[in-house]
Amino acid sequence: MATRTTGRLVAMMAGLMAGTLALSGGALAQDVTKLGTFNQWSAWKSSDSTGPICYISSDPEEMLPTNVDHGEVHFFVIHRQGLGTRREVQALMGYNLKTGSVPTAALDGKSYDMVIEGPAAWLASPGDEPGFVDGMKAGRELVVKATSQRGTNTSYSYSLSGVTAAMGAIDKACS
Repeated sequence: MATRTTGRLVAMMAGLMAGTLALSGGALAQDVTKLGTFNQWSAWKSSDSTGPICYISSDPEEMLPTNVDHGEVHFFVIHRQGLGTRREVQALMGYNLKTGSVPTAALDGKSYDMVIEGPAAWLASPGDEPGFVDGMKAGRELVVKATSQRGTNTSYSYSLSGVTAAMGAIDKACS
């Protein structure tokens, strides 16, 4: 799917984290509404020219190695109602990822390969996303491993506490 690996989506997610939706060229910004915080996860709603966008996000509880600047690191599950996409899984790092590297996202030890563009990574197989999100709801820990453009191996651990409630909020808001 072309919308999965575009700079526009990366820019949009960075804009959402800043509290506004940034579209190509920054010509239009719209408000982001926080739907709630559910333990370690927050639910949000906004829109762009294609329609409503809802997503959940979390910050890592642990970032390794501890002696480097990781920048802003977040994990998302996104519904883009206007494009008909649901449960799109994305990790956004605070740095560009090494070209040709294969980051992974592991749920309680079950690992999924990811594809990259700049600072973002998505599950390599979009068909895995529904099962991955179901696994998030049933799981305890998510670990994302990636390699920076400089060659630093990084690891991010996320609690899954609150994922089910946060997903329920965006399922309702972007049904």
